[in-house]
Amino acid sequence: MYEERTLNEPKITKFKEFFTPKNSSWLVFGFIILVGMVIRIFLWDFTSSDIFVWYDAAKLLMNGENPYTTTLESFQIEGGNHFYAYMPLWMYICSLILLIFPDGWFYLIVKILLIIFDLIVVGLLYYILKDKVENVWRLKLPIAIWFITPMIVMTSAMHGKFDSLMFIFVLAACIFHKKENFILESVFLSLGILTKTIVLILVPFFFLKNIRKKDFKTIAYKILLIIFPILLFSIPFLYDPVVYFQGILGVHITRGHDLAPIFALLSWPFNSPTADRIIRIILTVIIVLVWLAIIILSYIKEIDIYSGIFYAFVAFNSLYWVFLIQYTAWIYTFYVVHTSKSKLRHWQLTSISSFIIILSTTLIGLMGLFIKNGL
Repeated sequence: MYEERTLNEPKITKFKEFFTPKNSSWLVFGFIILVGMVIRIFLWDFTSSDIFVWYDAAKLLMNGENPYTTTLESFQIEGGNHFYAYMPLWMYICSLILLIFPDGWFYLIVKILLIIFDLIVVGLLYYILKDKVENVWRLKLPIAIWFITPMIVMTSAMHGKFDSLMFIFVLAACIFHKKENFILESVFLSLGILTKTIVLILVPFFFLKNIRKKDFKTIAYKILLIIFPILLFSIPFLYDPVVYFQGILGVHITRGHDLAPIFALLSWPFNSPTADRIIRIILTVIIVLVWLAIIILSYIKEIDIYSGIFYAFVAFNSLYWVFLIQYTAWIYTFYVVHTSKSKLRHWQLTSISSFIIILSTTLIGLMGLFIKNGL
């Protein structure tokens, strides 16, 4: 009996020694990521009209037509599905898919790409936080929770939107901004703008460090490096610049409200088209003023670039008269980095984050029962 016990003790000891905080955190992290992958595969067949828009836009481009003409027409049809209203990078990617693969594979390849984009964001968040956070649980849990957040899953795996591609470029730009590699920083920032024009509101935050140092030479180089890829990718559409810029900017500015809470609150007593236009103008002015205030405070207080972007997204999504579910994903992605400086313990922060996610997702779901547009 004694000999048998002594033989088994080393195995038990090794088993216990394996479950260090570091190893345990990796096991939990890996399990949550695996669950996130299973959820995405389960939702594989669910989608919105967006993927069909990506397909149609790519087809028009390949046939030598201007997809942005269709964009302007789609926004003039009340209650209709809006067409492609972004800069052309994602449209080029979709066109490349159609060139390489048979048409029937388009849906499959796009879904695979969107899952890969989500995984790359997980890797980038880990890279960013590993030098900021010492506690292994606090490092990995927020990132893993990001991956299974309903807003993130619904945006990419379910609805087929490409916001995670934007996150990749913006996070990469932030990484190289910290490393003071202005060439790669500018290129990735430009690619972010080419993915979604909302990235334009983030551009000033990448120049604050250079302004403090009065490094005007680098500022000039960065501006050129940001503008050049945008012009290069826009060449096929610059023969009709009015249609192009209206298609990527104008339709977002003039579109009707979709479940925006502050807009709904302000317009509720009036209920008239004229009042709606006035409220949109007022909100636009407020958005610009708040945005400028965040930039100025970021400069004076030397606020971390991730926090500056987080504040900018919070302000924009709170005040903008259009609310879409993927906009909350912009906030939450940078919330993960922003809260890495919190003094709360990892389990407290995780509990609060989980509560916020569950509450917001539940409210959005409940509103979706009664509101047809805006989700």
